[in-house]
Amino acid sequence: MNKTAKIDFFTVEIADSKDLETILRDLHQTPVESRKRNIEIDDDWIRLARGKLSDDGYLGDIMRISMAPAGFRADLTGRITAVDMGQEEGFAECAAFYFDFNHNILVLQRNSRAVTSGQLSRYFKRVANLDGEVEIKPVIRPTDIMKVKVLPVIRKIHISSSVVDAMTTMENIDANTRQLILNAAQAESPGIEIVMKASREKGASLNQAVAHEAIESWLKIQADLSDEENDVVKKIVVTGKDESGTTAEFDLLRDRMFTVMNYQLVPDDAALWKTRSDHIQQAWDLNHAQIERLLATNEIE
Repeated sequence: MNKTAKIDFFTVEIADSKDLETILRDLHQTPVESRKRNIEIDDDWIRLARGKLSDDGYLGDIMRISMAPAGFRADLTGRITAVDMGQEEGFAECAAFYFDFNHNILVLQRNSRAVTSGQLSRYFKRVANLDGEVEIKPVIRPTDIMKVKVLPVIRKIHISSSVVDAMTTMENIDANTRQLILNAAQAESPGIEIVMKASREKGASLNQAVAHEAIESWLKIQADLSDEENDVVKKIVVTGKDESGTTAEFDLLRDRMFTVMNYQLVPDDAALWKTRSDHIQQAWDLNHAQIERLLATNEIE
């Protein structure tokens, strides 16, 4: 069976004395079978399944063990059989990742049933007993969020999204966005459409702090909940004027950095790990020069 998965690129910021390199080196020293690698998140267990440490980075496989009731399996005649699992067993789904020590860039396989970037940030925070937050932010193509942040005038923000229960439990989204999601859920709305416009007066702009907060929150939701099969957040488009008064429009989802991996799904865990890890490493090797240029441009600006 052929499978397709997206590979995303993120920057990592940790508000603590430990950095992600140190966390991964410590985890790598923990015995593979140790339960110290396990963190319970959203009723599932997340653990570092395996990894390869080098001088330049860490190539790993992060596992999500779903502890939901196993349910049933069926054959093509319609015959149903209960799936029997032990009390400490669940369905496992792995996602390969690579963290480059020199550039502080995380490369992560996106999979509908595997660990999201948001869950991974919580995993690193809790497995390392950090006080500060671990922020994992998507790398965006030249229309970077930093370019939006320096716009002197923000005329319009257009956000479109489905509503899912997990949104209300997410960390690091602003209170206004959380309340809007709760209201939509209580109203039994399947979706949210947000359009914020500045007044028609010349030079009028949306409140910068509020606008940036909303954009960051919806980018986080998109990174945490979307996968290669279903994009929860459909649109984040920002329109404004730059220093010269020229109208500028930024589509923050279209310009997100990603690549695609295709592989054969086989019932062999070791073979799948080799395939995933090879694709992740190749994705970094092929894209790191472009990412370095983007990040250097943002720093200059």
